[in-house]
Amino acid sequence: MTTEPARGGNRGFDGAIWSRILCPYLCLRLYSAELRTMTHSLRKCLLRTTAVFSLLGLVTAGYSQDEPANPADPSAESPVAVGVPLAVAEEVEGKTIYNVPILKPLWETQAVLNTSRDKISHIAMDEEVVFVQSSAGVVTAINSESGRRFWSAQVGRSDEVAMKATSDSQMVAVVVGPILHAFDKFSGQKLFAFRLPNSASASPLITRREITIGNEIDILRGIFIPLADDSFVAYDVQNLQYLGSHGTLKKDVARAVEWRFAGGEAITLGPVAGQERLAFATDAGNIHVVDMNGVKKGETRFQFLMNSRTTAPLTIAARDDYEYLLAACSNNRLFCIALRTPGMDPEGQGDGSMVWTVPLSRPVSEPITVVGNDVFIVASDGEMLKFNLANGQPALVTDGAIGIASQTEGGFGELPAYGAAVEIRSSGLLAHRPLQVVNRSTGQTVNSVVVNLTKSAQKISFAASDENVPFVRVSESSKSITGLKNIKLSDDRKSLTIDFTDFNPGEVFEFYADIEHVEIPSWKLTHKALVGSELRALVSPVRASVVASKANQVEPFPPRSIIGRFTEVSHPWRVSGVKSLVSVSENAVYYVDINDRVVSVSRKRAGNPVVTPTRDYSIQINNNLTDRVYLSTTSGRVACFTESRIELGILPLVAGGGFSWLLYPMNELAPEFAVYHQNPGQRPISTDVPRKDPALPAASGDAAAEMP
Repeated sequence: MTTEPARGGNRGFDGAIWSRILCPYLCLRLYSAELRTMTHSLRKCLLRTTAVFSLLGLVTAGYSQDEPANPADPSAESPVAVGVPLAVAEEVEGKTIYNVPILKPLWETQAVLNTSRDKISHIAMDEEVVFVQSSAGVVTAINSESGRRFWSAQVGRSDEVAMKATSDSQMVAVVVGPILHAFDKFSGQKLFAFRLPNSASASPLITRREITIGNEIDILRGIFIPLADDSFVAYDVQNLQYLGSHGTLKKDVARAVEWRFAGGEAITLGPVAGQERLAFATDAGNIHVVDMNGVKKGETRFQFLMNSRTTAPLTIAARDDYEYLLAACSNNRLFCIALRTPGMDPEGQGDGSMVWTVPLSRPVSEPITVVGNDVFIVASDGEMLKFNLANGQPALVTDGAIGIASQTEGGFGELPAYGAAVEIRSSGLLAHRPLQVVNRSTGQTVNSVVVNLTKSAQKISFAASDENVPFVRVSESSKSITGLKNIKLSDDRKSLTIDFTDFNPGEVFEFYADIEHVEIPSWKLTHKALVGSELRALVSPVRASVVASKANQVEPFPPRSIIGRFTEVSHPWRVSGVKSLVSVSENAVYYVDINDRVVSVSRKRAGNPVVTPTRDYSIQINNNLTDRVYLSTTSGRVACFTESRIELGILPLVAGGGFSWLLYPMNELAPEFAVYHQNPGQRPISTDVPRKDPALPAASGDAAAEMP
């Protein structure tokens, strides 16, 4: 069965989507006075949804709070609001937008194979077609956007060993035994079959290049195949097609093979190609780069010698006119090599030079994926890391801003007896996440804390009190623990002073700060607004008389001020418990974890894991071309999932004497087509055909009601 693809755009929500977002909040009582100002339609919608799900219980679809998505990563980031998976805040035109990326099925179809004896051996894909190869040699071509089956054919003899299919914009090629078979990619028409001088040792590669000669455009297409005799052969597709249709070569063509490269080392990983050069790695750890075109085609352009064998297929990233070759070897190193540098490079890096290298703790075990400027790798210990393509630096995740004011003291020649330290942490949106003030001192109380924004990098200030609405919100528990005495705002609204009576070591004070931008009042500010601000704390000793009576007494200092400054803290982008990378979208990274589940994490922060229920789909396809997620069963049932973003709204919530926020779904944003992040020019051209005829306008009378 083939399911029609869902159409994109904004749409309402079905029960599963509502359950993913609203179920965790059903047990909360919404009695805030602010809710009475909501519109009548929204209030009716929320009440109706709450009534429905009160009957369904707290069972969610596809998301469980009790079962973490990544048990191997205890440092996974918690959501903005408890119970909301992968809630990512974005600043769009001065407004804060939360969105929740989730996977939803787009289509499902069955490949042609005998389920009683066959299984899936290879799944290949490009921007337009998914090719499913069975162990019996049956190839099924499926439309990657709609799931419709283009064609299926028996390639080679039944149960013969076959390599993974490769394709370009027109043709698909499969090597079965010593025979190269080529088909039209969309119709399945057999183009030619050619016997190779030896069996293939890795999957072939098809290249396509357009050159202009006068007023004509000539298309050069080549196919490159590594062989089991440790050589590499190249053929012109046009010559092979002529040979297949006429039984002989053209008069001006002496032999079918264009060139052959004999390296004397086994090649078991498929080659990659740029605009002009082809690269392949040998098992011994040597990378050969060969010219594909021109008078020097087949000759070595350069050779890169590694100290150990290659552990992952080579990857090429083309950015502007530059081409970079990424390779990983078993001595735990990741290399970026300049494959092509047009003209005179200003930094003096020529072709074949090493742009950067990164030492790793474990070798790379999965294919390297490059999306935009992000390089994703999966190590053999199940750790996924992200690096910058330009310089190889690890991608960093901001933990927030932290301000620490500290001082140690003691007698001359003695170890310090006192340590005064006051810490303020901030993470996320300042209006929605509390700022934590922690007294980490030894024997010191905190009398007051002053936050000064005059040296902040942004033009910000504390919001003024308006209509008895406090500019700083504090829970009753924080007031009682620390003995909150007073909160004062300076006349210029640039400084906030908080006084305490009993803020002892180890205690925590939390408050929500309404901080506004001077020029854009509606802009919801994050922790970055505090970077550069000054922190000043007034501390005094606790039980000074008891300390002074001890042996080797140290006279305590009198009450004094300690000063610190807010800085941004970060850690490397890292996800643990990863088996393989599935796909990368604009907002999320999808991977298979150690429990064979498809999990998504934030592409920016590597946190907020969300598990997607995938039933018995045990084959996950590494898709480094688009943001679609393709899964398959061993019996050949292939499914495509697309990322749907749920835009969330924010409601004020008062519960348990505190003040918080409730997120609720507003719109579902689903793309009509996949986002082609590798080859934007190869996006399929599809006309917008409506699934149904438009409904006729309503008319009065029974006759109008019976109209089709």
